[in-house]
Amino acid sequence: MSSDDATTIDVGSWLGTLLRNWWVILGLVLLGAVVGGVLTLAAPKEYSATSSVYIGQTTDANGNPMAGLNSNSKAATQLLASQTVLNEAAKRTGMKVSAGRLRRETTVTTPSSTVKTSTSVVNIVVITVTDTNKLRAAAAANALAQVLVERISPGVTGKIALLQAQLDSGQKALAAATARAAAGQAAILAIAKGGGTTAEKAAASAAYVAVVQAAATEQEALQSSNQKTELLLFTAKQVEEPRILHEAAVPDSPSGPSLTLNVAAGALAGLVIGIIVAFVRRRLAERRAPAAAAGA
Repeated sequence: MSSDDATTIDVGSWLGTLLRNWWVILGLVLLGAVVGGVLTLAAPKEYSATSSVYIGQTTDANGNPMAGLNSNSKAATQLLASQTVLNEAAKRTGMKVSAGRLRRETTVTTPSSTVKTSTSVVNIVVITVTDTNKLRAAAAANALAQVLVERISPGVTGKIALLQAQLDSGQKALAAATARAAAGQAAILAIAKGGGTTAEKAAASAAYVAVVQAAATEQEALQSSNQKTELLLFTAKQVEEPRILHEAAVPDSPSGPSLTLNVAAGALAGLVIGIIVAFVRRRLAERRAPAAAAGA
């Protein structure tokens, strides 16, 4: 007998076993589906609330992206898992949730962007809290987002304050230089309208001309410096500064448990158990057959 024939016989024998025990398999499939459905209906409903945070992108003095805490999504994920952040967020929910429970109910993901063949992590952290209380789920997701932003913002907040102070100082200096230039030009105009010879007027105006020229040079330098500071300030506010992109809303419908999924899982478990029982019954029958023949 060839191996192919043996295989065919074995497969046929297996199929025969399954067919002879179809009622056992079907019964266990139905039982599994019913158990899955009952357990789903009996289990408390769960609600998922999601908030998202833009953690920012650190830049250098020229506004170019660079490595830093605000551009490290892994660091943000670790912060959200830290006991200090969880304790603070748990307090802010105002719903008597513990840090341990919040840790178990929270899932943090970092979306990625794929361009052609390269994949890069986007500086966004998505926080999802799943709880049996939908109000508590939303409050916890928002509390975690708020605490995260506060934890990673001080460096950028300080930078923004320094740039704003630098810009204010530069604008004051520019206003003073503009005022000096205007005063010098007014003095030159007054001298020109006054009496005296051309030589006398030129001599009297020389000092004011120097003031106007110096003020014009200073204005040009200050305008360039202020424009650069404004650009850095804009970059810090729009690119570097962390902020909450999306606040968690109270979910309208439960996220789980899924009746369809659990019924299907129960039915699948029943099918597997039914197949095992069918072959166990076959093995028992094979063992009983020699004993019955010997007794006869």
